[in-house]
Amino acid sequence: MKRSKKKQRQLKLSAVETVLQMEGLSSKEYFHLEDTDQGPQRVLMDINLTVKRSESWGIYGRSAFDIKLLLEIIANIKPYHGGRCVLVELGMMRSKRVILEHVFYIGGSTMLYNNMNVLEYLMFATAKQKFDSVYRQESIFEFLINVGLGHISLTPIRMLTKEEKAVITLLAAAYSNSIITVFNVPEYQFNETLSLAIGKISKLITKKKNALILGTKNPFLIENACSHTAYITDGELIYKGLVKDLRLDYDMILFIIKDKNAADMLQSLADRLPGHELSIDGDRLLISDRGGAKSDPLQLYETIIEAGFAPQCIKVNPKTVQNAYEEIGRLHDLQKQLPQQGAPAGVH
Repeated sequence: MKRSKKKQRQLKLSAVETVLQMEGLSSKEYFHLEDTDQGPQRVLMDINLTVKRSESWGIYGRSAFDIKLLLEIIANIKPYHGGRCVLVELGMMRSKRVILEHVFYIGGSTMLYNNMNVLEYLMFATAKQKFDSVYRQESIFEFLINVGLGHISLTPIRMLTKEEKAVITLLAAAYSNSIITVFNVPEYQFNETLSLAIGKISKLITKKKNALILGTKNPFLIENACSHTAYITDGELIYKGLVKDLRLDYDMILFIIKDKNAADMLQSLADRLPGHELSIDGDRLLISDRGGAKSDPLQLYETIIEAGFAPQCIKVNPKTVQNAYEEIGRLHDLQKQLPQQGAPAGVH
């Protein structure tokens, strides 16, 4: 009877499309603003977020604390003050803090067994799967190689970095039956190899029609591993949407010119490129759109030659999450400085 009820429950959960629904959520955590008459200010305020199956969300922000708190609330580790949060059609338990059975939460690197190597641990984590153990081991080993982690497959877990341990735990989550995986380590510094591995593990999770929610301050990780993203700052979500839309709509940089005379070039080109904004980043001159500027590489090259320069390299900007979020942050800061004029165009 118990087994039958459990099966019915699993079938019901498998039919749910929306796996997370947050509406007007505010946190219990708060702070007091100095030199003002305002009362307590909630760390998180009016959070609205919807996550569906097969989506991978990257929650980005300037503060690791804000990111971590939001994901702890999502995983039912911390209570919230107001609003509503539903996980797979189940209301959060306000009085009892427990990670629900369909949620795989990763909040650090201490979940692994140090006396095992990586392959042994993943075999242990997948022991309940109804596959031949030899086939399962070959499949796991092959996947470790495919994601670029073959070199640590036989390494004792105690010898791994905390970032490597977190990624192996994420792989265990991908092999599980969890509908939602919450990867909450925004303070970790993942190198390019691990970021690429996380991207491939993310695809495995979403291929199974499950959802991934990861918190990070690394724009490259979002670009590589996520279909959707949200930007949290000052306790609010100021952007949420598809990663591809973020890059196209908010990365205003048109061209990147690399030259040792970039600073001199800026001075000469400032008046020759109306509608553009020019800025220096080391030995690079960044040319951005600031009002419908034309983006013809040939015309730009001719303008530079007419100004008397022969740049080492001119590159069309590929549109990145990092540039887009820098622009959104700039717009948000401008809004805070000029509250009486309302929000600049583009800020959500």
